[in-house]
Amino acid sequence: MGKKIYDIKPPEKKQTKKERKKKERKKRGKGFFIGVFITLLVIFGVIYFFSFRAEIRIWPHTEGVELERSRAVSIEAESVNDDELPGTIFETDFLEEYRTFQATGFEDEETHARGTLIIENRQWDQNQPLVENTRFESEDGEIFRATDGVLVPARSHQTGSVTPGTVEVEVVADSPGPDYNIEPTEFRLPGLQGAPSYQNVTAYSEDAMTGGARGERTVVSEEDVENAREAITSSLLAEGEEILARKEEEGFLFDDENQFNYQIEEEEMSHRAGEATEEFDFKMRARIEAITLSGEVFEDYLIDEILESVQESSENNMKGEKRVYEKSLSYNYVFENIDWERGTGDMEIELAGEVYSEINRSRLIERARGSSRNELEAFLERQDFIRQANVMLRPFGWTNIPDDSGRINIFLEF
Repeated sequence: MGKKIYDIKPPEKKQTKKERKKKERKKRGKGFFIGVFITLLVIFGVIYFFSFRAEIRIWPHTEGVELERSRAVSIEAESVNDDELPGTIFETDFLEEYRTFQATGFEDEETHARGTLIIENRQWDQNQPLVENTRFESEDGEIFRATDGVLVPARSHQTGSVTPGTVEVEVVADSPGPDYNIEPTEFRLPGLQGAPSYQNVTAYSEDAMTGGARGERTVVSEEDVENAREAITSSLLAEGEEILARKEEEGFLFDDENQFNYQIEEEEMSHRAGEATEEFDFKMRARIEAITLSGEVFEDYLIDEILESVQESSENNMKGEKRVYEKSLSYNYVFENIDWERGTGDMEIELAGEVYSEINRSRLIERARGSSRNELEAFLERQDFIRQANVMLRPFGWTNIPDDSGRINIFLEF
């Protein structure tokens, strides 16, 4: 009879209370991390699914257009019509400027010598009247003329002596220049020659004649006046343009200097042209005005003109209306023939812009739904009005376009 062999297990080691708690915490921690992982996986899946969308970017072919147009502007027009664009006139309050300018003109200066004569009348009981401009001739032949008429009294007797009648008179040289600045001397009256009074009525000077000269002096020239007027007008215009240009913030056009005007209310000068002075003052008071129109209305008109000049292309069910790429729109204009009283003028306009065909978005979305990315890109690039196309699916991993049209976005690029 064979031997029986028995496995004898050693008695299990009894766990302590501390070891049991540690084991339980380990089990709970493992379960927690598994739960978190599953939750994150579910969240990621939801986000991944609901963020699924397609971005279709299309670069259309563009056609450059350059045009020239002439159009009338009137403040009476209420909207764009076949004949006119609606304009408006803005004006400032009266602006004022005062400035001092240097005189730059010159002219020959010729002044006459002047002085005082004492006239003697030695005639007996006979006064001698002399009229204005009576001539007096010096011993050397210089002629002076009386500035006023005078009456020279006759001689008189006083205590046995005879005293000539005398009177003073202001005289001025007959000709300008320094030659008449003569020292005191005796004078005869040529107008009395041949008469008894010629010997009895004479004159003399006690002081030298002075003031006769020839030379140049500074005067205000016509050019000085025009330059001053132009300088102040330009300054007031610049100030007025700055004030009115604030209307640009409201969308009005102020790009042409011809659309500004000024009305002078007052103009004052301290010296007129031809007057002698080293400097003169100029004051002007004026109102500045400008004819203009709304930039939005103007650009809408330009876009219409460009679109009218472009022929419609062949039919294509993916192609929408012709449009102007607004960032490509450019223009220059000049105002001419402005009638400020009537509020009218003519605009000469140069304009340019890029024209493209819009995408029929609803048809493109219908065509794209459910199709593959590569298939849709190939389809788009076969369209004659599309230069380039790109389809992106977000997030990664998708190969087909969503069926939900709300998840399909179309962007035009230029």
